[in-house]
Amino acid sequence: MNRTIHLKETFIRNIQDNMDYGNIEFILLDYGSRDDMYEWAQTALSSYIDAGLVSYYRTTAPLFFHMSHSKNMAFRLGTGDILCGIDADNYTGAGFAAYVNELFNREEDIFMAPPRIATDRKWWDVQGRICVRKEDFHHLRGYDEKVVEYGFEDQDFKSRLEAMGRKRTTIKEERFLHAITHDNSLRIADSLSGKNGKDLFMACIGEQMAEIIYLQENNIFEKFLVASDSLTDNDLKHSMLHPRKRETGLYHQDGQQLQLYRETGKPFQTLTYQTPDHLVSDNQHHFHRIKTELQRQNFLLKRAIYMGKRIFADNKSKGGPINESGFGEGTIYKNFGNTAIHLGAINALSENSTAW
Repeated sequence: MNRTIHLKETFIRNIQDNMDYGNIEFILLDYGSRDDMYEWAQTALSSYIDAGLVSYYRTTAPLFFHMSHSKNMAFRLGTGDILCGIDADNYTGAGFAAYVNELFNREEDIFMAPPRIATDRKWWDVQGRICVRKEDFHHLRGYDEKVVEYGFEDQDFKSRLEAMGRKRTTIKEERFLHAITHDNSLRIADSLSGKNGKDLFMACIGEQMAEIIYLQENNIFEKFLVASDSLTDNDLKHSMLHPRKRETGLYHQDGQQLQLYRETGKPFQTLTYQTPDHLVSDNQHHFHRIKTELQRQNFLLKRAIYMGKRIFADNKSKGGPINESGFGEGTIYKNFGNTAIHLGAINALSENSTAW
């Protein structure tokens, strides 16, 4: 969604770097993009589409970028025996498809993944590079669509692959692990929290601890206890905010009072507006509106990672079914046509070759 700026740098180069491997298909999923993806694809990709190398699909329904659903939709459209996710900002490297094929021919029960993220964040931008047999993807019912935003959908999928007996094979060749570096704003630019967020207030309760109240347009609140590297600097916008504990429920504003209610309906906390940017809680914590866009993005990214990590940990400890009501479903259009194709519910155990 809205990543044509990266596709213009990576997509055709990736095609050309793998054209010598004959049995390959590149699938581009336009997930409700509002930039120039459709026009660019019509102009730049027509010859590759005519040659059968590229299939361009678009869906117009999404109002925000749902990380796991978009990946499931794209993977379901794959017609090959091996499916490999390539993020829009990733370069495959020359000969990557042949390399993937060689490793899967060498060993039967594997999946391929990048190295784990190093302490200096090396390999951070290539974590979406997962290659898996089609039947394994369907057996697991894809990425867990409870992970809506950025973070841990890949770790969860890899963990479930290992739990079913597939061996992780690390992509060790560094030439296959390059990506365009960019700031965090693009990671959450089209996210649900970015669309639904109304207000963020923060109260410092120590040099390295704070509370954040996140108010959403749908009258849902989230209150986080967060840790930070430093909250004493004059310039707080660069502080990294790491959620540690989360409370959620509904909120109601009545005049100058903001009342928070638990999910059970019981009152949780009352805050009073001193000014539009300043709230005081009933336990005398002073909350100030987060105004800087950098700090807002910083928190929303860390929140997304925190939420994904909770789902990952829950799946790992409890197991159980994933995406029981369906995965990767929706209406799509292929190669600039107007005929709607519906990706409906599928039986994971019997799905072998058809995508819908």
